[in-house]
Amino acid sequence: MTDTTLPFADLERAYECLAETLDSLPEHQERLFLAQLALALAHRVGDVERVMAAVEEARWGVAEVSDG
Repeated sequence: MTDTTLPFADLERAYECLAETLDSLPEHQERLFLAQLALALAHRVGDVERVMAAVEEARWGVAEVSDG
């Protein structure tokens, strides 16, 4: 499997869609939505090691913001 990334413009579109979706949800549903989204994307990736690496990358990003 080759590594692919989204062009920045597409990444920005995805971010906007995610932000708008989160804004439209009641706060108590945000975590469930994010978990369901993560699992749907993981299913599409089809490589557990890449999924686990993405989980760690996200965890580091949250830790950096929390520690900053």
